[in-house]
Amino acid sequence: MSRLGERMLAVVATILFPVALRFLSLPAVLALCDRWPATTRTAHPPHALALRVRRWLSRGRGPWASTCLTRSLVLYAVLRQHGYRPRFIVGVAGAEARFGAHAWVTLGDTAVGDPRGVVDRYTKLLSHGA
Repeated sequence: MSRLGERMLAVVATILFPVALRFLSLPAVLALCDRWPATTRTAHPPHALALRVRRWLSRGRGPWASTCLTRSLVLYAVLRQHGYRPRFIVGVAGAEARFGAHAWVTLGDTAVGDPRGVVDRYTKLLSHGA
């Protein structure tokens, strides 16, 4: 696959998965991510891919606005596209009055695209992949 084809797939993922989340359940969107085509080119470093996804989604408005959930779905698909075996995780933290949730992606035990220690305060609720 050419570099242009690789970029086009990533851009389509940036638009498709957040929009699909508006109409499909999270497990259905994750199933789409799992079927996303892989490239045959050398993989880019995970941190660089996370920065690219964050940059692309920061320009969007509407259904593809940059949230931890949309960023993590797109990053999960893009990492798979580049031959990595990521894990998509949703966690929760806090008590009823101050409840919070967060979605992130890991490679091994390392969160990709989140500052170190941010995900440590969340209890894993859902884990998908790898």
